[in-house]
Amino acid sequence: TTVMGKNRTGLSAIVFIWIFGSFPLCSASTSPSLWGQKVNFQGNSCHWKLSKTCSLPPLQELSVCLNLWRQIPTSAWTGFIYKKPGELSNELGLAGRGGNLKAWLFGTEYTVAHDLPLQNWHTVCLTWSTHSRHFKLIVNGSVSLKQKLDKLSSSSLAPNGTLTLGESHSFVGGIMDFETGTNLMGAITKFRMWRQELSPQQLEEWECVSGNVVTWSKNDWEYQGCPPIEDPRLKCEWSKYKINMTLSITQTASGGLNGSEPKTIVLKWLESILPQNMFVNSVLLSSLSQQNRTGCVLCEHGIAEMKETRNVSSKEEWFSCLVYVTVSPPAAVDETQTALWTLLIPTYNQSDHTILQTNASSLNILPVGKKENYCASQRPLLIERFIVPFFQKGFKGNRTTVISPFLDFQDTFYRVYMNLTMNGSVENAAQTLQGWLQQTLGKQHQMRVLNFKLTTTPKRTDRSKPPPDFRYGCTFHVQAEGPVNISETRTLIITLLTKGFSNGSITINVSANQITILHIEPGLCPEDTTQAVYGLYTWPSMPAQETYEMKCEKGHESAARFCRLDGSTDRAIWDLPDMSRCEKVMTDIDDLDGITVTTDNSEDVLGMIEDLLHNETDLSLSQLNTVLQKLSEVTEVGIMTTQLADSIISVLSNVLDSTSFLSQATNKILSITDQVGNRLTFSGFSHSTTVPSLALQLINLDTEEFQGLTFGVSSFQTGMSPEIYLNPTFAESSPGASVASISLPLALDNFFPQTKNTSRVQFHFYGTESLFEDPHCNLMLNSYVLSASVTNATVNDLKEPVVFTLLHLKPTEELNKVQCVYWDLERNNGKGGWGDNGCQVKHTNASHTSCICFHLTHFGVLLDISKTPINPKDDMILTVITYLGCGISSVFLGITLLTYIAFGKLRRDYPSKILINLSVALLGMNMSFLLNSWLAGFNNNGICIAVAAVLHYFLLATFTWMGLEAINMYLAFVKVFNVYVSSYILKLCGLGWGLPLVIVGIVLAVDENCYGNSASVTPVNHSSSFCWVENDVAFLVTVVAFVVLVLLCNLCVFGLVLAQIRGLRLSKEAGRSSGILHHLRVVASLTFLLGLTWTLAFVAWGPVKVPFLYLFSSLNSLQGFFIFLFHCLMKENVRNQWRNHLCCEKFKHTNYSDWSASMMAAGRAKSGKRVHTPSETTSEQKISDSSGTGGPKME
Repeated sequence: TTVMGKNRTGLSAIVFIWIFGSFPLCSASTSPSLWGQKVNFQGNSCHWKLSKTCSLPPLQELSVCLNLWRQIPTSAWTGFIYKKPGELSNELGLAGRGGNLKAWLFGTEYTVAHDLPLQNWHTVCLTWSTHSRHFKLIVNGSVSLKQKLDKLSSSSLAPNGTLTLGESHSFVGGIMDFETGTNLMGAITKFRMWRQELSPQQLEEWECVSGNVVTWSKNDWEYQGCPPIEDPRLKCEWSKYKINMTLSITQTASGGLNGSEPKTIVLKWLESILPQNMFVNSVLLSSLSQQNRTGCVLCEHGIAEMKETRNVSSKEEWFSCLVYVTVSPPAAVDETQTALWTLLIPTYNQSDHTILQTNASSLNILPVGKKENYCASQRPLLIERFIVPFFQKGFKGNRTTVISPFLDFQDTFYRVYMNLTMNGSVENAAQTLQGWLQQTLGKQHQMRVLNFKLTTTPKRTDRSKPPPDFRYGCTFHVQAEGPVNISETRTLIITLLTKGFSNGSITINVSANQITILHIEPGLCPEDTTQAVYGLYTWPSMPAQETYEMKCEKGHESAARFCRLDGSTDRAIWDLPDMSRCEKVMTDIDDLDGITVTTDNSEDVLGMIEDLLHNETDLSLSQLNTVLQKLSEVTEVGIMTTQLADSIISVLSNVLDSTSFLSQATNKILSITDQVGNRLTFSGFSHSTTVPSLALQLINLDTEEFQGLTFGVSSFQTGMSPEIYLNPTFAESSPGASVASISLPLALDNFFPQTKNTSRVQFHFYGTESLFEDPHCNLMLNSYVLSASVTNATVNDLKEPVVFTLLHLKPTEELNKVQCVYWDLERNNGKGGWGDNGCQVKHTNASHTSCICFHLTHFGVLLDISKTPINPKDDMILTVITYLGCGISSVFLGITLLTYIAFGKLRRDYPSKILINLSVALLGMNMSFLLNSWLAGFNNNGICIAVAAVLHYFLLATFTWMGLEAINMYLAFVKVFNVYVSSYILKLCGLGWGLPLVIVGIVLAVDENCYGNSASVTPVNHSSSFCWVENDVAFLVTVVAFVVLVLLCNLCVFGLVLAQIRGLRLSKEAGRSSGILHHLRVVASLTFLLGLTWTLAFVAWGPVKVPFLYLFSSLNSLQGFFIFLFHCLMKENVRNQWRNHLCCEKFKHTNYSDWSASMMAAGRAKSGKRVHTPSETTSEQKISDSSGTGGPKME
């Protein structure tokens, strides 16, 4: 019993501190108020220090504010200094030195480059919190210093120290000595200290609010030489006040007071003395006591005098009284304090036998904030609805009586349950009822309806009959703006609701017995820290339905957060903060490196990643690694709720769409999704998350009832969330029925933990193929990826196989080969890669492939469309055509070269010289191709590299000269130049033969093994070898890209030339068949000359693949023959040379005219003169002439 009594006494003391925590620690004066007054520090004889009766407690949080005026410029001045006992260093302080502000905390000095202008009032505050460990200096509402202290420094302010205003001090022989030379030449007013950290906004709002540790009252200060001076400019108006006092009731009649009499007396007393502009919000009394001990030094002499004036037989009992009042309209603080003091001091005669007397030394009247009792370090005033007396040690009496069910200045909340009838037809009953409630309660009565919800609704079956009275049930919250009387408010709500509503179309009726109203205490939204890209914000405790704003960490706007009343729990909870008006402190992914992920901030870090990803379209590899590292840390340390898990999967979905380096981080991404599935805690049988390109399905299996399991994706489009399904049995999906499905056999139960009745199975679906790129695999992923796993189990060597079916991303052809594979995390030095061990194809068609595997992991289907072999018969025919065509072309290219070399007149124009170089390149390419397989058969690596390099060189040279042919056509025929180009052909030769040489040389220099021996693409014998470019990157860059670039250029020139020819011929040859045939010859000649037939390789896909391969092989292998045909056999000047020198009359064609010479003319270079192409009687001649030039000039 003794122990319980001590515990009860300790608890009572704690409760008292909660309730009376706002009472200043010092109060011993008959005229305490200093509001509206200042202290002028103009000499060395002016000293102000904290009263000996006022001792500072150890404070883990604090806020100190003073208003300061500098009258005379001095290099050094002091605002205040607080020193802990026996120490020389400053525990807390503010001063100015050399134009800078200096602040002290825990003996450490901080300097801020900020000067206070003369002859102006400045509000300077210092704040500290051991929770955030931030020390702030706030000047006129702006944070000038924000210093975070390390955990090794002190956490709380040293207690029982000494504090001086306007000057510093030290101790000599135990006596306080005031320092000179650094004293303030100016004035100070409103020095206040609170036991909690206040934000700049709160400090600004509480400009007229008293401190709760040190107040601006004579009770808290001792001064010498400079009494306070009134200043009308310092008036501060406020409306909320707290009165703390000790009262005595003296009765001359016999008997004592019962529990209800003191409250009646106090209420009548207050009602009789307070004017109409003051009204009481709440009154709290302690229990009666025979002694008067307030805990501070009281004026015992005054108490004795009071007793002497009373009858000896009278009985005197003491109690504490706490009163909250509102002054409306707000009045000056000093005037209000004086008025209340005057009203409360006189003796109140309740009757001839009962006298109420206020102990003047205990009377303290303080302006308080509306939310004064809702500070981070305090509990709400009326959470415990009783008070213990503070003036009797070891008191074990009854609980304090609460005089009335008033709260102080806080809003009150109620939960209302109501049944009603509504006659009439409405589209939305909930909206109609909510509108009526808000209009009824809020119009004139300052109440708000929150969280309205219908609990029961009627079922109307026969709509042909007139609408009856429908019965509804509902519940909602009511917020009544304080100060209010709880009982009266409850009665008012019932009265208003029972009035009902009628407007002709609908009628609402409510009975009083159908209304239940509960007064609720939502409590506070707890102090919370939010870390975002906008900075670090600490939100203090707030009451429900209040918004807290604080200045943005960056920018000039404010961040806000709303504390709302939750509709289901009746508790105050935070909404997400609104920082949209703030500027971002973190603007780059790399800024995440400085963030440490903890359990408390894991959701905040996730939000930061989401915000930063919105600005990134292509993450670099380092940024990708940073994001995944933070996601991994969040997954490891965060409390894995369904909300956190869904957010992680959503961020991963964004990552899959925000980088081109996915293949570098495949295993890390898979690890994160697996960890989410393993750690997630959820209730029920399953939980699923679907986001764009990603799905997660988790199942808590009852191992005793396991009959197999099937998961699938019924539909999916890139960039959309997949639609998934789950079947708690083994059910193979028929091909074509879904995008992906996987069925787990009954044999899986051998891998479930034997010690538990439940086991976690998870399925993943990945709709991003680029995540699973294997650089060492020549096959291409042709499906999405599906995975299955059992938590804390490795599933291998199943007795029954897992069956999965996957949709082909590209339809396969009859002879395409598909392969069932799984992602092996250990391949490629831990980077992952495809393997096929334990997997095989069960069935495949053009759209789907079904596979069976004997283990669980990530599954896919591979296909190499680009290298899928064609029909062996077609392969043989194409090979014969290619070799035969190359041989024929080589012969005719040799004839072409002999003709142009032998007859000098044929080499006079530039097109002929370009043609000779093109023919040499083509001949070299054909011969290299024909000899390649034979030379590769020597199995000599050096020979093979040389042969491959030569073939590569001549291929590039061929396309380079075709490109130069196109450029020459463009310059001579489309873009006419009137100046000569010196050494024109020589420059073309340097480019045509030099550029391929440079490219091949670079390949050899970088890695000669880029060239090597491989199976022939279309070999006659499948065992033959072929020397060619083996490195995929080198092939794509130096072959494919080069060829595509040349062909695009040539196609453009081809179109321009045809447009020119058609436009200039249209008027003269329209309708003539000979002109049409001539056009066809021109088109055919240009097509082969510019190598446009090579474009067939890029369209040989799908159903037309084989026909186009025949065209490609035939036309390109015979390109040399067609050059001979159009530029030798069908060219009149060539035939004339043959006839004149070889007597080949039969080749003479008198009606044929050379289109080439007239289309692209060039003359012999003459300095300073234009050179035209020799005339031929063709329309092309006229076209050339009309352009104003016959070719480029040369200087």
